[in-house]
Amino acid sequence: MNTLDTKAYQWLERATDFFLLNLLWLVACVPVVTIFPSTAAMFGVVRGWARGKEAGIFGAFVLRFRQNFRQSLAVGVLWALFGGALFLDFLIANELPAGPQVVMRFLLVLASILYALASVFLFPVMVHYDTGWTAVPKNALLLAVGRLPITLLCLTIAVAAAAVTFFVPLLLVATPSVAAYAVYRLCDREFRKIDGTPDR
Repeated sequence: MNTLDTKAYQWLERATDFFLLNLLWLVACVPVVTIFPSTAAMFGVVRGWARGKEAGIFGAFVLRFRQNFRQSLAVGVLWALFGGALFLDFLIANELPAGPQVVMRFLLVLASILYALASVFLFPVMVHYDTGWTAVPKNALLLAVGRLPITLLCLTIAVAAAAVTFFVPLLLVATPSVAAYAVYRLCDREFRKIDGTPDR
């Protein structure tokens, strides 16, 4: 009975941690421009969980938010602009003659696929490696392509979380942090292989 009580308590404690982390993320995203730094902070916190470094959620979130603010903002804005440029290019392609339109659409679809794949590793790379902001997208793309099975699995998790939240908006209080943790755990396995550190 005590064992069951302990397991139930541990589960409830972990669920509360995810809820609180998600709440912090939502509040930090309110100014909109801070969406990228707050997401980096959330991934920084779940990195600590994945690495067995338990810490106060609020303090850890604020620390990661400050540490990654400039880099995550720069990378996030750059990434958003690139995504917007892809969308505009699709609109421009629709106005081209049939021949050039097919070629341009093919190139844009390829670029969009690479964009989506690299997005999976973007924040995990940002919080795991100490690199300049320009190296983050490049490293994310290399890892995404080089570790394609894991990338596709992470992408599936992200899409599933977005779909569930879309159909049940109330779950917005939980799905982002849970999805971030699941994605980072998968990415962390690859980081450990690259860094030569033992898996947990």
